[in-house]
Amino acid sequence: MANKLALVIYDTKYGSTEQVAHWVAEGINDADIRHVDDVTSLFYDLIVIGSPVYNEAPSTRILAFLEKYRDSLANKRLAIFTVSLPYNMTPERAKGYAGARILEELAGRVKGNIIDKRAFLGKLEEKELTSLDRLSLRIQYFLKGYRLKDANYLDRDAAIAWGRRLFELATRAPEAVTTERKDRKMGGSTGVPERKGDGQREEKK
Repeated sequence: MANKLALVIYDTKYGSTEQVAHWVAEGINDADIRHVDDVTSLFYDLIVIGSPVYNEAPSTRILAFLEKYRDSLANKRLAIFTVSLPYNMTPERAKGYAGARILEELAGRVKGNIIDKRAFLGKLEEKELTSLDRLSLRIQYFLKGYRLKDANYLDRDAAIAWGRRLFELATRAPEAVTTERKDRKMGGSTGVPERKGDGQREEKK
């Protein structure tokens, strides 16, 4: 099977980041997608990394991945995205949401060439939360002066459009792509041990 152009890596807890990751991959239209625990290779021209945001912080799994493979990612084209739902989100605020702080924190953890970054909004459904998470969020919202309630700001069109943009950016310089694909054919090391299996997860995070 021919190598794909991109690899979309994600972590997720209740499914929002996983959903956005699939939409981004759909937009790229030439991408594999893996949960961060199932990455077996970095032999791709573009690595897209998606992190959920909990308690105003990125995923610890994503941070650990970026640290562990910092050197392997150093010469890669990268794109970073986050998925979160701030306390005070409204439809009007959603139009201008940038999520810059967490994006910059993630960007600071890598040495690769970040071609683009994007903050997406997620969703919250109380019935999906564990009892502990529900109680924790209710307390956090109360302390911030808000009431916990269901909300859904997932935007399929925006995620697909961003994926298409990444494809355009990743293929803009043919020489970079050609060099990477030549390296693949020569069997160069990626810093990620190859494992048997297709890397698909059975359970949903």
